[in-house]
Amino acid sequence: MFILLAYLIVLVSLTLFQLKDFKNPVFRSGKKVAWWLSGLSLYMHYLSVDQGQLVTGIIAEHGMSGMWMFWAGWLGIFVIPLVFAPLWRKMDFMTDNQFLLFRFPGKSGRFLHQFRAIYVGGLVVALALCFNVIGFARIAAIYFDISQQNALFLTGGILCLFALKNVFDLKLKMDALHAILFFTSLVIIVISLWNLTGSKEDFFTFFKQNPEKKSLLPTSENSWFSMFVFLGIQWWSCYLFDGGGPEMARFTAVKNTKSAILTGLLPIAISFVASFIMMGHILLILGLKSNQVNPEIHYVDSVFQVIPAATKPIVLLGFFGMFITTAESLMNWGASFLTIDVVKGNLLPNLKEKQVQKVSFAMMLFLSLLAVIFAFYVDNLQSLIKLTFSISAGVAPVYILRWIWFRINAWSQLSAMLSSAVFTLLYPSFHTDLPLSQYPMQEARVLVVTILTTIIWLLVTYLTPNQSTEVRLKMIPILESRMSFMKRFAVSISLGILFLGIVAMSWWWILG
Repeated sequence: MFILLAYLIVLVSLTLFQLKDFKNPVFRSGKKVAWWLSGLSLYMHYLSVDQGQLVTGIIAEHGMSGMWMFWAGWLGIFVIPLVFAPLWRKMDFMTDNQFLLFRFPGKSGRFLHQFRAIYVGGLVVALALCFNVIGFARIAAIYFDISQQNALFLTGGILCLFALKNVFDLKLKMDALHAILFFTSLVIIVISLWNLTGSKEDFFTFFKQNPEKKSLLPTSENSWFSMFVFLGIQWWSCYLFDGGGPEMARFTAVKNTKSAILTGLLPIAISFVASFIMMGHILLILGLKSNQVNPEIHYVDSVFQVIPAATKPIVLLGFFGMFITTAESLMNWGASFLTIDVVKGNLLPNLKEKQVQKVSFAMMLFLSLLAVIFAFYVDNLQSLIKLTFSISAGVAPVYILRWIWFRINAWSQLSAMLSSAVFTLLYPSFHTDLPLSQYPMQEARVLVVTILTTIIWLLVTYLTPNQSTEVRLKMIPILESRMSFMKRFAVSISLGILFLGIVAMSWWWILG
């Protein structure tokens, strides 16, 4: 309890100090910060609290071949820091949604700007928050020995309290504190597991019990299909966006373009090293006996069983740091859309700064409550993450191509967003009637939704007015040239292929 009390004292002290005579914007840094601080904050944003639970569930169900769903992300991981971070730093918007007004002229651009602010700032952000609420609620349920329902109420209450102090300047400092807590807790977990097992052979206990799950390559036709979707489609169709989410605030918070690039590269460097440690301790946990039916919950249960009692509050705070860092980032991002782009930008343009701050905190509170409501209806994190992949299937290419293909207009992006959402919701009803019915529904859905969404937005692009001449005049000064953009993009993908190869070969060597 002393450790938890000390954390609360530090948290309250920093909050009161920061908010005293507060005048800076809620959604961006009032002054430029060091790239390492911004980069560390970005790493903590990427590090979701449900990550350990999700990976444990995937390996338990699919074996190591299931990890291609995550490893495929290495293919595009350098695109944001090397290609887009300098561009966002140069434009320096309050919200990335304001780029739509810059990129897409006329009434169609204004309509897309408002629609995306509500759709992404409200629904999509609430779904993303739901991941983190579920992940930490499971931890709280085991730590405090309470029901999952009560844990959801507890987690939701904490989230609502943090929504009322979620200021970007303060968040950057708190992210550094939470990073220290996370790394400390990870060290405690790893050392405790090592002391319990005492041999590197115990890394392979799970595979001795389940030899069919050791192979990195799929062992069935369905698994090969899943791997094809992960490596051939999902990484670019679903989550290769242009860094305009919560990341943008970190790129604009630093002093110059070089610092923006370093901000984006730091999380990659940390993730590359930390991924092996994360996977190693998950394999040790999978080798432990458990009465838990759900392997995702088995992860949390095992962690608190093996660590010494005196270190449990530190580990709890490490998990909490992962949870609240990502949650605050999402709340800040979603509320910036709803406050700046909808309320002040459209409904109440004459709001004063103090009123804007009050609306900002109210919007973050609203998103917190909506995420908790969603959390009560979700039991499996794998299903939820695959649903979010499908909702964005086919949309990501529009976000990349709109920077260099000036024929793309507001209707292109709007049709892609709506198509992917509609096809995602409709697909389960006709999956059994398709030739792909023999394959896993979630992966088949990503493939079909990508194809249909792409057809729709391409048709819309060529059937709607061509504004490329006007757009070119705006975009070329930002890009310098399309050729330089393509060169940086090609270098980024090449580095991604290299890193994916290193990760795959490393695990092939480790697993023998």
